[in-house]
Amino acid sequence: MQKVISFAYRTVAVIGLLAVTVYFVRALDARRFPPLGPEHRIHFEQEFTARMEEETSWADYLQIEERLGAELSDSIDAESRRGNLLDRYAPDSIVSPSQFAGDWNRSYELRAAAPGGAAVMLHGLSDSPYSMLHTAQAAVGNGFNVVVPRLPGHGFAVSGLLQVGWDDWAAAMRVAIRRAVTLKQPDEPLLLVGYSNGGLLAVDYALRCGSDESLPCPDRIILLSPAIAVSPAAAFASLHRAVSWTPYFEKFKWLSVLPEIDPFKFTSFPKHAAWEIRKAAIRTNKLLADPARIANLPPILTFQSVVDNTVRSDAVIHSLYGRLPANGSKLVIYDVNRNNTIVQLMRRMPDDPVEEFLERAPLNYDVGLFRNHSGDDVAVDFSVLAAGATEFAAQSTGLRWPLGVYSLSHIAIPFPAIDPLYGDGSNSGGSSAGVALGALAPRGELGVLWLTPAWFLRTRFNPFFGLQARTTYEWLNQPLESEPAQ
Repeated sequence: MQKVISFAYRTVAVIGLLAVTVYFVRALDARRFPPLGPEHRIHFEQEFTARMEEETSWADYLQIEERLGAELSDSIDAESRRGNLLDRYAPDSIVSPSQFAGDWNRSYELRAAAPGGAAVMLHGLSDSPYSMLHTAQAAVGNGFNVVVPRLPGHGFAVSGLLQVGWDDWAAAMRVAIRRAVTLKQPDEPLLLVGYSNGGLLAVDYALRCGSDESLPCPDRIILLSPAIAVSPAAAFASLHRAVSWTPYFEKFKWLSVLPEIDPFKFTSFPKHAAWEIRKAAIRTNKLLADPARIANLPPILTFQSVVDNTVRSDAVIHSLYGRLPANGSKLVIYDVNRNNTIVQLMRRMPDDPVEEFLERAPLNYDVGLFRNHSGDDVAVDFSVLAAGATEFAAQSTGLRWPLGVYSLSHIAIPFPAIDPLYGDGSNSGGSSAGVALGALAPRGELGVLWLTPAWFLRTRFNPFFGLQARTTYEWLNQPLESEPAQ
């Protein structure tokens, strides 16, 4: 028995030593990141927090952003950064936010000519309100006045993500919802739209709403690549704190430190943000396990790529849609390009979503699927499995996979190919900057650039956005389950 106990102690000691060794190897490896700039170190004194919610109106929130802009100007010497054409903080840069038609790093509103409702749109983690622009414009065309808040920690400097949490994001969302309520009549619908982390916030809100008269429940929800569940690796995102408070290991608090070349999305990413979205996902999934809360959810329309390197796409199917009542919800999946030639290049072929859904049919919700017409070409069909049905019905779209595109990605869903920044380059003149990050493909030897080939080659636009917008329009104009059919 003594030998067993001794062996157990030695085993634990060895495992502990290995864990500590791995930990410090990773900490030392982080020191190889590029030098940190002021954008990685600014602490914003004026940023909105959850404690300020009750005293903050929408107008107050916009004033907070004005003060944050002043803090940013005081903290970064923009003049000293002149000459770097791919630095968002250089005034003469082609990726400076000032080169674009609007300051999409800040909250904004769009108004419909003949409004019949209001919508609140929530961007993703490390993003900005720019990511919701095309969806917001489509909603305006559908008769919605739209409010797009900048969530705390975003828009100005990536260091802002070091000082905020999910409760601050949720509080800012509620400020925006209160504003949206003033832009519609009491009997008009409230639409809640969320992209990535914004989708998680939207679902969490819908599961909790109803107890506050100033915070009505949404009548419909639209989700784009929702972060219903994130990578299990996020569970370790807070371990850096043991040493990252020291200057020597300061970079260990970052998952990545990269040149900030994107005017409307941070390229660097702090581990604290991953920790916060994990906490939010755990909290929301606990609510999703409550049948009473699920029963009160409104109809939900979701667009999700079957392959997603940021969130778990399977969680959308199992944790959310698998529990929804039959209330008119719809799930739209973008399959990979299953052309025979491309399939041979794939490391691992994703399971066929047709087979997966047919095994579960009949379902409480509609399924729409963008997929190849056949393995012999790149033509795309839109196949529909109606709620209660047991077979897909395929419809030709007249669309094709663009040359060289083998799948969509987490970040591609909200942007059409004509987006001047993230598109395919066909509309790079849509901004005075004339740069399309979605089309950049610098060539040279491996290991030279801080930004890896994977960063540039990730799909940043949705070649099927037009049909996505049409699907959204048709879904929004279907009567709710409680409404009489026309």
